[in-house]
Amino acid sequence: MTDNKFDVIDLVELQLTENAISARTVEIEEAQKSPELESARNELETLDENFNKLNSDFTSLEARRKKLEDTVEIQNEKIKTNEKKLFSGTITSAKELENYQDEIGILREKNSGMEDEILELMIEMDEKEKKLRQAEEEKNKAESEVNRIKNEIDERVEVLKNILEGLKKRKDSVTSRIPEDYLKKYAEMKNKKGGIAVAVIKDNYCNVCNMEIPVSAAEEIVDMDEVYTCPLCGRMAIIYRKEIDDIEKELEL
Repeated sequence: MTDNKFDVIDLVELQLTENAISARTVEIEEAQKSPELESARNELETLDENFNKLNSDFTSLEARRKKLEDTVEIQNEKIKTNEKKLFSGTITSAKELENYQDEIGILREKNSGMEDEILELMIEMDEKEKKLRQAEEEKNKAESEVNRIKNEIDERVEVLKNILEGLKKRKDSVTSRIPEDYLKKYAEMKNKKGGIAVAVIKDNYCNVCNMEIPVSAAEEIVDMDEVYTCPLCGRMAIIYRKEIDDIEKELEL
């Protein structure tokens, strides 16, 4: 290819580093789409709706009770006023006296009915409040679970982003050590060969095609410092070195 000399293993490191960058990027995307988080959020939404409905029902009952109590209070004041007039000695007409007495009776009857209704409302509100407190507890628990999962995801994503940043710096460092003509060839091969530009030949087998190199071709592939072309898949190829395993371990591949 060229007379420029460099450590050919850098080509493999470049490819492995790019693979690691792709893998970590996918991990970040998958973490952010967490089915566990989505499920927890859906449960929280259901519990929140239930809590809001119970709270709305309780508020309506409380408003009704307050309205009845206010009405009873107003009517009690009217009863007191009418009774004061009855005993004031100012009423001389029997008809007027009867009217006041009738009105007082009607008001007391109404109040009695309202007080019974208020009692029933208070019993219903007590039961509703118990359900409301339970719903609130369930909602808060679900909200805590959502926050827990989200925090774990955020921490995981932050770690992955730091790893990704390190990988990108490593890629830049490796790229800077590879001659331009090899980089050009690498890019062309990567586009043609589904993203895999470099093959490693070990024991006369190509690690990409998983096929044995013909003996005639294998006899020519002997220099560990040379970049060859795999006779089977046409990719750039180098002879296996143990350092490749070390690089894969470093990159967690």
